[in-house]
Amino acid sequence: MQSSRVPLVLSLFFAVAAWAGDHPSTPENTAPAASTLPRQVTAAGSADSLAADQLLLRDHLTTLANPFFEGRYPGSRGGKLAADYIQWHFEHLGLQPAFKDADDPTKPTFRQPFPGPSHNEIAKQGFEYTANGKGITLAPGKDFNVLGLSGNGTVTAPLVFVGYGITLGEDGYSSFPDSGPSLEGKIAVILRFEPMNEDGTSKWSKDGWSFSAGLEPKIGAAIRRGAKGVIFVNAPGAKDDRIDKLETVNSITSREPYEAPVIMATIDSVDALVRAADPEGRSLLDFRKLVDEKGVVVDLPDASVTIDTEINKVRPLTDNVGAVLPGVGALADRYIVVGAHYDHLGHGQVGVRFPSDRGQIHPGADDNASGTSGMLLIARRIADQVAKLPPDAPRRSILFVGFSAEESGLNGSRYYTQHPIVPIENHDFMLNLDMIGRLGEKPLEAGGVGTAEGFADWLAPYFESSSLKIAAKQSGMGPSDHASFYAAKVPVLFLFTGMHPQYHRPTDIAALINWEGAAKVADMAYRIALDASLRPEPFVFTSPSNVTTTEGDQPPPPVRGRIRFGISPGDYSGEEKGILVGEVLPETPASKAGLKANDLIIKWNDNRVASVEEWMPYFNAAKPGDVVKVTLLREGKEMNFDVTLEARGGAR
Repeated sequence: MQSSRVPLVLSLFFAVAAWAGDHPSTPENTAPAASTLPRQVTAAGSADSLAADQLLLRDHLTTLANPFFEGRYPGSRGGKLAADYIQWHFEHLGLQPAFKDADDPTKPTFRQPFPGPSHNEIAKQGFEYTANGKGITLAPGKDFNVLGLSGNGTVTAPLVFVGYGITLGEDGYSSFPDSGPSLEGKIAVILRFEPMNEDGTSKWSKDGWSFSAGLEPKIGAAIRRGAKGVIFVNAPGAKDDRIDKLETVNSITSREPYEAPVIMATIDSVDALVRAADPEGRSLLDFRKLVDEKGVVVDLPDASVTIDTEINKVRPLTDNVGAVLPGVGALADRYIVVGAHYDHLGHGQVGVRFPSDRGQIHPGADDNASGTSGMLLIARRIADQVAKLPPDAPRRSILFVGFSAEESGLNGSRYYTQHPIVPIENHDFMLNLDMIGRLGEKPLEAGGVGTAEGFADWLAPYFESSSLKIAAKQSGMGPSDHASFYAAKVPVLFLFTGMHPQYHRPTDIAALINWEGAAKVADMAYRIALDASLRPEPFVFTSPSNVTTTEGDQPPPPVRGRIRFGISPGDYSGEEKGILVGEVLPETPASKAGLKANDLIIKWNDNRVASVEEWMPYFNAAKPGDVVKVTLLREGKEMNFDVTLEARGGAR
């Protein structure tokens, strides 16, 4: 609708004004010809040019991270608008469309569509009950919603109240005592959260809710005990921002749905239901206070409930957005890729670190509006610079591409390497920018310097002239799009300013970006990409000795492990020779065992782990209940901790 596009028009206006405005082409902003410098190294940008770059980065990034784009989830309205934004800038730089239209191969296009992450669509949802001879029908979207982990089907059955649905909690607490009514053939009413104090806070956690509040284990426990359906409801009186919120079919979901229908209903609607179904007429709050003290199962025989659900899983299309700056002469059929993913988490559909963040817009300013903005800046600077080169100077073609669906498993970059615009063997180098906006005291991480013969030596002058502290890393693997190209035997360079507490949270906002640092990273990336396009010799792929690839391999999606450990690594560069603990999440195995921020994990069950990559095989092989001996350095002292791993619980 026209009115909904007004904010985009305004944001585009400011971005276009900056793009078309004063970005001086002074001698300081014009890189010397490669042949005039030692080793054909284009000089670093001047203070004036870096200042202009900062302004352009700010325009791009604040636009893409604006809440209007709703977190840029693949296939969503905001994701499509972000793709439009990228394409508009490619077009106005005079770049050529990278792809061919699937329906008409003679028609060029900037879009490469592919199936995005799965999305739930409701075909049918119903919730009604009969009590005291009266039928009550509840309204979807107002009184209840089917959840994305629901099975399909129609069930009519009596109710059973199972409290918090916790199999085993603190001090032996269980919602399923050995004696009590059976759940077989009934619809279970389950409270969100966990036993709480009078003020609505958890009895088991000083900060939020403990692991026992995990939603999926509760639902699974009820269904395994014979429940034919589940009604999930916020516990009345809970001190939680979600108390009056209904989750939706896409805010709480799972890879594999349960076999029984699962809905979430409002406190008011469930309160009316349990009052009618309970022979004693107790309220939902009465029942909550009962199970705050001990776990009980209570039959509610005076109502018959019908739940009717049907959900279809669909995979809406999303797009890689690509443009080509054509090469010249003998190198024209060789390609360099400058890429960045433009998608993010939307309203927390995937990848949230804290369940309470679900449903909130995740703006993704650093992840990865920063890298996308850097890619657009580099496209402009290279387009400007090659126009000043001799028209017959041989150079490679450069593909600038915004990848989609990175957050759900590197889907866009993987799709591209399987459907490249020229044979993948013609791709000489891939430069990936992901999270370049939070440069601080830690070094810039530069991954992949061991992925081509002599690559580290070739890159050294750029690193040295950048004024950046850089942690070079041999491996071409890692949790971003360069890994897809590395697996396809393309040399890669991955630039990343590091993790921070706002990673994958609604607080990853533009106000926290280090604009000067981002401009310096983008300037160095520009010089590397430009000179790589002019380099006469090819880059010869090689795999670092500690990393192997197999012909045709593609990297797996980011691991959603079976276990919960409870830290966010503070460094991925390998410079620390261990796993630096950046953050210890509350009420997790790591926090319970006594790990702290800035600890350096050096062993996992006596196996040395010098980096996150080395740790992952051991981590992924672990099972819930395993007791792991973690050896770490704390203020120079070696210490051992026994950590009891827990099952990954998902939403709460």
